[in-house]
Amino acid sequence: MPTPLLFVVAFGVAAVASVVVGALATPKHAVVGLVLVGVACAAVARRGRNLGAALVIAPVFWLCYDGFVEHRDGVLGWGGWTETWRLAVLLAAAALPLLVRGVRRLWSARTRFRRGSLEWFEPEMPERGHPSAWN
Repeated sequence: MPTPLLFVVAFGVAAVASVVVGALATPKHAVVGLVLVGVACAAVARRGRNLGAALVIAPVFWLCYDGFVEHRDGVLGWGGWTETWRLAVLLAAAALPLLVRGVRRLWSARTRFRRGSLEWFEPEMPERGHPSAWN
């Protein structure tokens, strides 16, 4: 998905997820709400191509979470270290799909290399007059 479209989708999903979680979760159960919003954040970030998209998606989800779940009625607030940890959790949730994708690519490249290195290889010698021939 192109990155600008991903940002629009992230804002829409963050708003809907935060409003739904805010209606279902009470302030005493804010951790459950953070986990649910984090799952939605990871689902949107999975469609991204790079870490830059995840670094923008997570603050969008945090703003919606802070406004609709934590402080209610769309009012933003800053609670010091608590808000910092919430933002860090959402950043980790957004970066997790990229990390999994990178590990999967690394593993598939490793198995392809291992499989390819065990195959028999016989090089073809160039013709005698060819510039790459030794003699």
